[in-house]
Amino acid sequence: MKLKIVMSSRIRDKAVDELTAEYVKRMGAYAECSVVEAFSPNKAKQLPLLLKAGEGMLVGMDPKGKRFTSEKFAAWLEKKLEEYGGVTFFIGEADGLHEELKARLDDTVSLSDMTMAHRISLVVLAEQLYRALTIIKGHPYHK
Repeated sequence: MKLKIVMSSRIRDKAVDELTAEYVKRMGAYAECSVVEAFSPNKAKQLPLLLKAGEGMLVGMDPKGKRFTSEKFAAWLEKKLEEYGGVTFFIGEADGLHEELKARLDDTVSLSDMTMAHRISLVVLAEQLYRALTIIKGHPYHK
C-alpha cells in the first residue's frame, strides 16, 4: 500500500512541515507514505512535475469533491488501496488544482466546506489519512 500527497507549492512553514512529518511517520506502520513538493515557478513546467509525481489512483483535493465521515473515508480508502495499490492526493495552490491535472484525476475529495490555506489542508489530510489507516487496522486512535 502506497500513499502520496503531492503539493503544487512549497511548504515553507516549519510547524506545518514538522506536524505533517509526524503523521507521515505514524502512517509508516501501516503503509508507505510520502509528501512531494512538485513546484515550479514556471506554470508550463508545473503539470509535468505533478503528473510525474502521481501514481496509483489520482485524487484531487477540492471543496466540491466527495465528502466523508472519517469512517466512510477509511472504507473508501481501503477499497481504493486494494483496487489500485496506491493513492496519490493532490493539493493545489490558492487558486486550486491545475486545470489539465483535474481532467486526469480519478476522483476528488473535500476536506471541508470551509476554505483553508493549502498548507493547513496538508496537515488535515495527513491526519485524516493516518486516522483512516488506524480505523482500517482497528487501532484505537480514532476513538
